[in-house]
Amino acid sequence: MGGALLLRPGEATRLAERVRGARAPGSHGARHPRPGGGVPVSGPPAGRAVALIGTGSELDRAIAVACAEAGTDIALGTVDRSQEQDFGMNSIANELWAIGREHFVRVMDATEATEAASFADEACDRLGRCDALVASHELFAAVELDELSPDEWERSLRVNLTGPFLAGQAFGRLMERQGSGTIVFVTVERPGGDAAWTAAKAGLDGLADHIGRAWGEAGVSACVVRVAADDPPAGARAVLAAITSHD
Repeated sequence: MGGALLLRPGEATRLAERVRGARAPGSHGARHPRPGGGVPVSGPPAGRAVALIGTGSELDRAIAVACAEAGTDIALGTVDRSQEQDFGMNSIANELWAIGREHFVRVMDATEATEAASFADEACDRLGRCDALVASHELFAAVELDELSPDEWERSLRVNLTGPFLAGQAFGRLMERQGSGTIVFVTVERPGGDAAWTAAKAGLDGLADHIGRAWGEAGVSACVVRVAADDPPAGARAVLAAITSHD
């Protein structure tokens, strides 16, 4: 479990084929269609807990619902405190309530170390443990290189790289103590991203690799999953495949 795994959309689909149907002994065997149709893939074994930090996007919704349908409890955290993200995550929470899984929403600024650490503590306290973190931070921009300001550069890196680092560090520490856990950094493939966007996404590869080397012997793994912007169900399958492959 010690290395970083880098998955592109096509590779994730092939991995999903290999891990489909994997369940821990005694877990529920039923599989459910993912939102939007497509080929179902098993999620984390029933009785597990996953934390998802995101913007409330359709991809976040697909990931959360798929995990819940697999019998997983979920902690939801926003990337920032905007009304849009608050609404988006609570809308997802309504679907989790309908499915019947334990869950909660934390509206927070995920680029602040204290808030990331507090969310990790709350997730473990309220759900009993945390088996996987899905870091779906995203602030997309396409500013021309000669027009990109220092403030825009720093803001993009803070959301797209520092935020995932803080989440990975906070949850990784707890996973190290519990003896296992998977950290999945999600990056959406979009054409035309600017220099800051590109640098941040490249930085996630190194971050995942370092986490795997630092905490691998303690049972903590990390990976980057690249997903298509226009296919949330496929993205959710890729994320769940990555979680299950390290389980």
